[in-house]
Amino acid sequence: MSVADVIASVLMAVGAGWTLLGVLGLIRFPDVYTRLHATGLGSTGGIALLLVGVVFHFATRSVTLSVLAALTLVFVLLTYPLATTATISAAHRTKAPRVASTTADELEEDEKSAPEEADAQKVCQGLDGE
Repeated sequence: MSVADVIASVLMAVGAGWTLLGVLGLIRFPDVYTRLHATGLGSTGGIALLLVGVVFHFATRSVTLSVLAALTLVFVLLTYPLATTATISAAHRTKAPRVASTTADELEEDEKSAPEEADAQKVCQGLDGE
């Protein structure tokens, strides 16, 4: 077994464990916001570690597979956090219930502190209706 294989095995094991923690967060956490946080971190971190392990594993065997795994890693790192953020934003807009121990709602505070954006949206909606 080469050093690259050992590194790949460790990275893949840690990535699988990280993903498992995200799944446990999905099962155990009480509301949609904390569940999405757990799965967002778990899936992004776990899949990233798994793909880095794939890159190390195939580095000496097939450059093409390593490049494809690296491109997939870039895609995952660009899209997963954005998808999680969009889903959390949609849950907030639809007033998804929060756990009672939630102490702050930063999205609501941001909406209150930026009334000019709301005015701009009203103007745009008025233009669409004409």
